[in-house]
Amino acid sequence: MTFPGHAAAPSADPVRPHSGWAMRFPPGLASLLAPLNSTMIAVALPEIRSQFHVGVGALMVLVSTYLIAVAVSQPVGGRLGDAFGQLTVVRAGLVVFAASSIATALAWDFPSLVVLRSLQGVAAALVAPNISAYMRKRVAPENLGSALGFNGAATSFGAAIGPVAGGLLLGLGSWRILFLVNVPLALLALVLMGGLPGVAGRGRQSLNLDLVSLATLAAAFAGMSLLGSSTRLHNPTLVAFGVAVFPAAVLAYALRYRQKGGVVDLRLFTSRTYWAAAAGTSLSNLVMYTTLLAMPVYLGDLRGLGDAPIGFVLFALSFVMVAISPVSGAWSDGKGARPLMAFGASILVAVTLAIALGLEASPIVVVVLLMGLLGFGFGLQQAALQSAGLQAWPREMAGSASGTLSMMRYVGSVTGAAVLALVLGSDPGGDQFRLLFGCLGVFALANVAVALASTPPRLTSSDSAFAASPATGG
Repeated sequence: MTFPGHAAAPSADPVRPHSGWAMRFPPGLASLLAPLNSTMIAVALPEIRSQFHVGVGALMVLVSTYLIAVAVSQPVGGRLGDAFGQLTVVRAGLVVFAASSIATALAWDFPSLVVLRSLQGVAAALVAPNISAYMRKRVAPENLGSALGFNGAATSFGAAIGPVAGGLLLGLGSWRILFLVNVPLALLALVLMGGLPGVAGRGRQSLNLDLVSLATLAAAFAGMSLLGSSTRLHNPTLVAFGVAVFPAAVLAYALRYRQKGGVVDLRLFTSRTYWAAAAGTSLSNLVMYTTLLAMPVYLGDLRGLGDAPIGFVLFALSFVMVAISPVSGAWSDGKGARPLMAFGASILVAVTLAIALGLEASPIVVVVLLMGLLGFGFGLQQAALQSAGLQAWPREMAGSASGTLSMMRYVGSVTGAAVLALVLGSDPGGDQFRLLFGCLGVFALANVAVALASTPPRLTSSDSAFAASPATGG
């Protein structure tokens, strides 16, 4: 067979054109549910801790298990979409998300809350990658960046509005309301997506999910998460456990993959375009997520700002990110993904190094401007990264490609949390924050190198043997 990036004639790659608001608003509403729920719960953590009489460590388990469930289930969700059709899996995911939200709101103790919240994460992972894969199949290539840019704006909006919405809902009553509000949102998305044309999958016989590889993938993410949370808890045993589990799980996955294949098909990365998009997604999210975690601590502890000013600073980042995403998607359609990937990554380098060099001397207004510029750079990259990654493989592989690409976002976020914990420690000062943003500058510089190393996608034949080979698992 021939892989993208190797000597091959590009296929005609026929498209089923579909565009307009029907291809933007309903998928966007479905896509914002996962990020909304990942940030909305933050304001409810103190009340949850008080009601169930648990410690900070237990709350970290609640947060981490949701993120791990979403991350690990993304490739599985993508493969299910390839087998049964993306829209079918999205609808199933929305139903499960609504049902698990009701169940989570009725949680009777803390362990049940953790389990049901994780189920919510699995449902979210059925939706997110298949929305992008569906767009890959139904939107013409010349409009794909614009559609993905709008969807990225919806995702960013969900993450940004989460704490605000959570605070307002919490004022109405118990933390349980935060989960119940998902039900009408999920059902509305389900109804609105009812009018969209479906896409056929390759059939159940094409699906081969290896549970052993799935378990090792979950262990790898758990090890990464432990490295971040255990250092904040000053628990050397957990740190040692995380250090041991992560490489062991990665090695176990590699060995299993050689024998039976795996839920993440490593041959996706044989496309230079795809690995550049995947690496860029991970690195840019590492920079962004770590900044979002570090800035409130820095502004509160070292600059003495209250909640409202800190919220305004972070709002500048989120607002610009949401505003630029649809525009950058349209730009990537016209100019190509590679220039926007490189330009956006360069902005992240400039901002992180500017923060590292002028951290304590910068007036707050400068910090606000820098956060807005960071949001601009991040938003500039995202649609271009997704568009390049999805077009690196034929439409028939859109679910698998999208699921792994979405998982890489969480690889960056979880790694960033671990870097933050290791660098800042328990009582950070100015030097620690300067070191942290210096490290983020290095990651951002690697992001530039990855963008420059990427190539324009060259589509392979739709009936590529890759789609049916045993190692792909589907």
